[in-house]
Amino acid sequence: MQAWRGSQSEMIDAGGRLVIPGLIDSHFHLLMGARALGNLQLDAATDLEDCLARIHNFAASQPQGQWLTGRGWRYALFRGAAIDRNLLDAIVPDRPVYLSAFDGHTAWVNTAALELAGILHGADISSDFSRVVMRDDGTASGELREGPAMQMVRQHIPAPTEEDDARMLRLALRELAALGITSVHNMDGDERQLALYRTFAARDALSLRIYLPLSISPGMDPQRIDEWIAQNADLRGPLLRCGCVKLFIDGVVESKTALLLAPYADGSDDCGIANYERAEFFRLIAHADALGQQVFVHGIGDGAVRLTLDAYAAAQHANGMRDSRHRVEHVELIDSADVPRFAQLGVIAAMQPLHAGFGYDEHNTWRRLAGPTRWPLGFAWRTLRDAGATLAFGSDWPVVSADPLRGIAAAQNRIKLDFSSFDSDFPDQRITLEETLAAYTVGGSYAEFMEHEKGQLVPGKLADLVMLSDDLFALPTAALSKTQVEITVMGGKIVYQRSTSKGV
Repeated sequence: MQAWRGSQSEMIDAGGRLVIPGLIDSHFHLLMGARALGNLQLDAATDLEDCLARIHNFAASQPQGQWLTGRGWRYALFRGAAIDRNLLDAIVPDRPVYLSAFDGHTAWVNTAALELAGILHGADISSDFSRVVMRDDGTASGELREGPAMQMVRQHIPAPTEEDDARMLRLALRELAALGITSVHNMDGDERQLALYRTFAARDALSLRIYLPLSISPGMDPQRIDEWIAQNADLRGPLLRCGCVKLFIDGVVESKTALLLAPYADGSDDCGIANYERAEFFRLIAHADALGQQVFVHGIGDGAVRLTLDAYAAAQHANGMRDSRHRVEHVELIDSADVPRFAQLGVIAAMQPLHAGFGYDEHNTWRRLAGPTRWPLGFAWRTLRDAGATLAFGSDWPVVSADPLRGIAAAQNRIKLDFSSFDSDFPDQRITLEETLAAYTVGGSYAEFMEHEKGQLVPGKLADLVMLSDDLFALPTAALSKTQVEITVMGGKIVYQRSTSKGV
């Protein structure tokens, strides 16, 4: 080390504290999360009364006549009852309100918002995947499921300016550096985002590395993928890279838009519905694969996971075998027959430890709708890893906290549900601390074809590293989430330093 020391070198004594590779969040929404920082946050609402009080107080603090937007409410607040616009009307009757659920797949809006969008009495939506939920009286309830329905209201909300986006991105980057995140795999991408990140990169203002896909939606011309590749051929990293596409094949369990192999456990015949017609889904993936693109597919239900694996197998058959490293994002449910297919097809399981909270609350909507027969293979980290799948962990920020240390703690402290009423034991899906850290470092780098550049602290790789306040391996699992980041280094430059760090 002394041979590299120059007159401008800064020497840092870690004082025996743990230094790990820079943390890679393999499922992220950077600009979406940055924008959300300026909105009402409802993640911490403990019940419906608390949620409504937070909305009322926020409304009182905002200028009259202005849209009220927020995010983060949880389905469990409603205890299985209908999502009702009248609850919002009672506290905010005079201006439109748009509140996204924590997962971004459902919106709760008031009457003013529905009237402004012209959908109080329903809407004709071409996609069966999305809908404006209606009441028996022929009016909209205030619940909008999935993107097309949500967009009918969202399009009337004043869009942020480029200056707004730049300001909020700067704020987000500061917060993320303090969490030890040095790379993100962004799960939505378009020309506007790319232009913003290019500007920040040119100004040396990015404190993390971004892997950005093209977002694909049903009906999109496959030639858009060709155009995206041509437009961004110069982006080969390591700070800003493309080379991937993102699709949604289903929604989420909580709104019954996840695609299941058998009906939901609520007594209905609903199995969810795919976001794409099978032929179009297969065609888009095969086209992207033929162009050498990595494919990310949001697949939550066991039916969605199977359909995605089938599409990847078809692409291999059509285009030939290659090191494609296609991915299934989330994998909240999987059928046992599909577990070995990840390793067989070389598909990566990109999962989020903080999503696996269904064991904590008996009123949890995911737990109720998935049903106990599916619980054993819910968020099946251990089962998939033992079957040879590569795990890449992330947060899905702003769906849950971006803090990877909380994610690491969640993977270690996951509750083992009582499965005594069934013939077999409930499998323990926890993985070890070493395996969890690997999923946030080497697994993340492998999942973006950068394992030779980052993810480990070895000579020749990028100088992305994090110094922690405590040695994770010396702590009881219950104390892991109390660990703090002392210093974050990205590309050899300190991008965050806690003021109380000793020995620095």
